[in-house]
Amino acid sequence: MARFRHAHASHPDWRMAVDLALVTLEAQAAAPGFADDARLGIIYVTEPLARRLGDIHDALLERLPGVEWVGASARGVCALDAEYQNTPALALMLCDLPGDAFRVFSGRARLSAADADARQFEAALVHADPATPDLAELLGDLALLTRDGRLFGGVIGGASDSQAGPALQLAGEAVSGGVSGVAFGPEVMLRSRVTQGCLPLAREHLVSACTSNYIETLDGRPALDVLLDDLDLPAAVRASRDGEEILRALPADRLAHGLMVGLAPGDAPRGLGFGDYLVRNIVGIDPANRLLAVAARPQHGDRAVFCTRDQQAARSDLIRICTELREEVETEALQVRGAHYVSCLARGANLFGASGAEMQVIAHNLGDVPLVGFFANGEIAGERLYGYTGVLTLFVEPRAD
Repeated sequence: MARFRHAHASHPDWRMAVDLALVTLEAQAAAPGFADDARLGIIYVTEPLARRLGDIHDALLERLPGVEWVGASARGVCALDAEYQNTPALALMLCDLPGDAFRVFSGRARLSAADADARQFEAALVHADPATPDLAELLGDLALLTRDGRLFGGVIGGASDSQAGPALQLAGEAVSGGVSGVAFGPEVMLRSRVTQGCLPLAREHLVSACTSNYIETLDGRPALDVLLDDLDLPAAVRASRDGEEILRALPADRLAHGLMVGLAPGDAPRGLGFGDYLVRNIVGIDPANRLLAVAARPQHGDRAVFCTRDQQAARSDLIRICTELREEVETEALQVRGAHYVSCLARGANLFGASGAEMQVIAHNLGDVPLVGFFANGEIAGERLYGYTGVLTLFVEPRAD
């Protein structure tokens, strides 16, 4: 079997963008090494084309009959050699998979336990609306419908509902709200990794007391005291009850990309890097009670580490996951048919310093693989909703010697 066909295009007229992409797909169909057929299509469009997602879908159905489409509008889209934000653009990939190897789902065509029992899904690509109620619980339910609990995808971003109408997502048709995507059977071989690119400030701690969104104590000590120690602030500042004085003393250069805490269940297996942590912002301090307010609900016994995002750490960790995937592919005698990448909106040029830097790292380490993806308001991996991460998934198959 051959590599998936893929294309991207940018044009103010959505019709021209579609035509440009189709020209690339047609050329690949005639080229050696690419699959000339497909049953599943994945497409992402940027915010300026969000209102036309339904029209784009109709045009693709007319030109590529027999392909079932999933995708969404997003704040940015990417391919291996391009990233687009704030400009009308689309990126798509045609997946040459058996028709019975996947099942497209949405709020109008739900994935049920009966479907899972009959099909034994291995994994699912998920697109989620940011306003979906109880999204974390919903992801947990979806993960239970796959044998390995493996989800990948993200929270879509783009034009508001009033601008985009019902076409924020595609799942065989234009839909809006909730979650949608495609579940894959065991015939579809996938390999995934999560990269977070965070730099720890100091050692790991144990959440010894917490309430709601507040961490009260770490390792039995007041949480704010532990944080100020980890930042190595002067003793006078560490003893201060003046919030303004503490904030003025924070090292602005070291925390240029934010001050965060990574949280992981105490009994969770330790992975490499920050792959097993949920990284969330520290949103406030209480100097009088020595508390920390975080954008999460920590649990007693969680492991916690204070961290910040760092360009070099992000690059190194992205190289790490690409290297791991490459070694896994080579060790298992596999070949890559295509790739899917979801990156946080706070990454990309905001963190790496230049548009396309993440794609360059992936291309350098994995080669010229067909890739499609988008920039998310939250990244989905397993049953978790992450932030500040990249989720890289490869479609693979046994290598023909």
